[in-house]
Amino acid sequence: MRFANPRQTLWARLSNGFLTSEHGTAGVELALILPPALIMLALAAMAGEGFEIQRKALLAARTVTDLVSQAPYVPDANLSGGTVLNYSDLYTDMGLSTEIMWPDSTSSLQVVVSELSVNAANNTGTVVWSYSYPTGTPTLPLNMVISLSPSLVSAGAAYLIYGQVQYTFQPLNIYQSVGAITLNEADTLVPRNAASIEINPNQ
Repeated sequence: MRFANPRQTLWARLSNGFLTSEHGTAGVELALILPPALIMLALAAMAGEGFEIQRKALLAARTVTDLVSQAPYVPDANLSGGTVLNYSDLYTDMGLSTEIMWPDSTSSLQVVVSELSVNAANNTGTVVWSYSYPTGTPTLPLNMVISLSPSLVSAGAAYLIYGQVQYTFQPLNIYQSVGAITLNEADTLVPRNAASIEINPNQ
């Protein structure tokens, strides 16, 4: 009669149990799935944040441009059919962009509003005046030529209001560090109540 080696029998039982055991399977699966799941979550969060801020920047550009283009008609003795808008009112209109961006920080927010003289022959606009918010933000150079969409030119307006918003934000550092992103949005509208708008810098 032969007796099995106790050591060999114990080893066989242990190895067989290890190979067939399902204990810890969930932990292994979690270890494999968790890293890519966290990466996807981080990307989704950053994309959502970026989309929301981009939407706000676009809305700010549209709102400011719309407000300026609706300047009420005040006769301008220097320009037939033109209206006058006080600089203080223009600055207030541009400053409303901070309310649109809230609660995000507005320290990097820059707004520029300009009037363009339309050249229908080549679909361009020439800068007549340009003002910015906050004070110190670079404006467009006078007489700078900007390409315009043919659909805007076809409207037949002699002048256009051109609003620009620039905003830089730092995405959430959920998974790894991501550099700051700068958004640039713009809108162009025809003056509503006059052919053109002149700015009174003294009021």
